[in-house]
Amino acid sequence: MPLSTGGRNATGSVTTKHELNLKVTDFFDYDTYDATAGGVAQDVTNYFWLTRQNLFDTSVFATPDKRAVFCRVRKLEVYVLPAKGFNLPAASGNPNQSNASGMFTVNFQVPGVQTADSPATERALATNTQVTNVLPQIDTFWKKVGSVNLQKTFQSGVIRPFFQADSQCLFQMSIRNPVDGTVYQQPFDDDDLKIRVKVVMHVDNPISPTQAGYITVFKNEDFSVPSTEQNGAPYNTPTLQYMQMDLMGAADHFK
Repeated sequence: MPLSTGGRNATGSVTTKHELNLKVTDFFDYDTYDATAGGVAQDVTNYFWLTRQNLFDTSVFATPDKRAVFCRVRKLEVYVLPAKGFNLPAASGNPNQSNASGMFTVNFQVPGVQTADSPATERALATNTQVTNVLPQIDTFWKKVGSVNLQKTFQSGVIRPFFQADSQCLFQMSIRNPVDGTVYQQPFDDDDLKIRVKVVMHVDNPISPTQAGYITVFKNEDFSVPSTEQNGAPYNTPTLQYMQMDLMGAADHFK
């Protein structure tokens, strides 16, 4: 029989037990150029998320170990912006000179590992894959190239996510030539065509047990002047104090 946490016969009460479900959107530009790579195309983009963070860190007076929670990305979607469907001026390394060359293929995968070795010796394996052909568009719109429920992918425990210290590699992507599978963008210089990528993450952020807010308790002898003293100590502005916090629901009362 479960323990009671409330009601007449309870010896205590639960004040914090929920987590925040957030949608986080990020944008970045995919390209293959790296000045330190010696002309070798860096065509695999690895997207990492720091799990040891708190997107609602209100306990500024506590030490980092008391504020840290496991901030987990539960699922995500990845989109790319197609190339414009008309000729662009000739430029070194720019492959988008026609509608045919403006087409590209996005290889998407989620890396997983099956060993307990250190990250330096782990070899990632593809767990959740998607291959999408993206056509150039005159009126551009976002094209979904990856969608994954990370909880379902790793819930069996047979495989686990790839971690580098506290950072989880959420997904990997590479943009290829749809005809022969070679690298779509050659790393000639830093003026190569860049492809805009949108990442939408659904994040579970637990509420840290240690929270704080600015409050003050002031005593005087007159109801009509809440912040004025006549015979006691003067009023002090609110200071940061420990308190217990929980999530009750979403509201749009300011709109």
